[in-house]
Amino acid sequence: MVDPDKAMLLLSFRYKRDDQFWFTVFHEIGHLVLHKANTFVDGDALPGDADRESEANEFAAECVIPPLRESEFQRIKPERDDIVRFSVSIGVAPGLTVGQMQHRGMVEPNKLNYLKRTWDWSQINPATV
Repeated sequence: MVDPDKAMLLLSFRYKRDDQFWFTVFHEIGHLVLHKANTFVDGDALPGDADRESEANEFAAECVIPPLRESEFQRIKPERDDIVRFSVSIGVAPGLTVGQMQHRGMVEPNKLNYLKRTWDWSQINPATV
């Protein structure tokens, strides 16, 4: 049981990549901030969930790419140095920028994945105990 003045997020390491993990963290925080979510379980669809999911996705995307930098983001060339430079300037890992570029159709899903950090279970397990 969680105290009423506290929040708890439970996440998995599905895909084991930094872009998926951090987007999911921000998405779930979005539910807490925007929807005052008491209990929410993925897969338990309720009326209105599509709108709440879209809002949480938008919240997460804005955590990764700040709205004030959106126009600059839209002009990034799909090249390593440009992505790394932009990512450092906004304070996120290059993998998160690539993930957003792929999601928005700026680059193919199979391109630039080497910029994403992938964890293996030997790295994840110590963090879960």
